[in-house]
Amino acid sequence: MSANAMSAGLRDLVRELLEGGGGEPSEGGRFLPLVTLESGARIGLDSAAAWVFAPEGGGPAQAFAPDSGGPIVFEVLESKRDDFDASIEEAARAAGLPPEEVAFSFPAADVVRAVLARGLPSMTRLALSWLRLTEARALRAEIMAVSRDPTMPVPLRDLAERLTVPE
Repeated sequence: MSANAMSAGLRDLVRELLEGGGGEPSEGGRFLPLVTLESGARIGLDSAAAWVFAPEGGGPAQAFAPDSGGPIVFEVLESKRDDFDASIEEAARAAGLPPEEVAFSFPAADVVRAVLARGLPSMTRLALSWLRLTEARALRAEIMAVSRDPTMPVPLRDLAERLTVPE
């Protein structure tokens, strides 16, 4: 199964869980919160097993769109990756879902891609450090671009070059 792929069986389990009253109510349905960020915003799955976030203080769960590059994407990267993944796995396990498959389905490569596209050196370093090596192949072109970007600090270009995997 490729990164971000969620099996039909898992999608069915999430839907059944939420339709059966699991998770939390949200405007327009229910969602299963899996991670609470430092701001209090929560990230989880909706009844279509799509990743959503609920802003701190309430409000409807919204589609998690890493390509928007909004503050929530940066805040995700400010979480330690091991803690972030562990939170997903723990919450999935508590809900009776397969923890590794749920964690693996999080669009981590899309989050990193969105941040790399911004070209901000400090956030680029954070994004490259947050990346799992298993996700590097999906981001090969973006990582190579960082390694060749003359506006990036040399240590950051060197890090990107070390993360570039063969095709």
